[in-house]
Amino acid sequence: MSTSFKISDLPNPIWLTDPANLAFMKAKQDEEAAQKVLAPSTNTNPKKRKSDASEPSTSAKKAKKVAADAGDGDLFSITLPGDDDSTVEIFDSCDELRRKINALLRTGTITKAALMRDMSRAAYTDAPNIQSKQLADFLSKKGATSGSTSRVCYASYVYFEKKRIAEGKAKSKHRRDMEARWDGQGGLPRRREEKYWCAAGDQIVQDALGSVRSIPGGRR
Repeated sequence: MSTSFKISDLPNPIWLTDPANLAFMKAKQDEEAAQKVLAPSTNTNPKKRKSDASEPSTSAKKAKKVAADAGDGDLFSITLPGDDDSTVEIFDSCDELRRKINALLRTGTITKAALMRDMSRAAYTDAPNIQSKQLADFLSKKGATSGSTSRVCYASYVYFEKKRIAEGKAKSKHRRDMEARWDGQGGLPRRREEKYWCAAGDQIVQDALGSVRSIPGGRR
């Protein structure tokens, strides 16, 4: 409701400063002020509630997620010495690699098919993916160097080593022991199983690190 008025509305239109006119205009001003107080707010850009202001926007959430993902590390962007010509030295026994493969598959976070693709991608630049039979054959073996000539042995070591680095994890005791044993010798021997000569009654044994020695009289 408008509080404007015409001159003719004044009690004395001839003499504007008449006390009656002044009282009339004062009443109109008071009425207008009262209407402003009672009128609903028409502010089209109200301030955000504190809870709204503290809630991150969708774009901010996405940016935060991308930053978090980048911080996880990408194992496929990591380069190891020997990566260029597939000569990375192996410092895990075959039994340890089998343990790692089985442990990862048991988590249910990756399928065998996906793991074979990832291992091949991590270790080779243009080689075909590892086949399921190759993986099954490697997992069926037992012994520190049994299966060392397999593509699965090499690819799984490179994959897990890059994964360890990407996750910022320290080397395991087994990893350190393997380095102490095979450093300077090209890493774990990758050759077919050999036959050894020994004295009659002696026995050839292999320890968890892949070292072979003769035990007199077959005693361990």
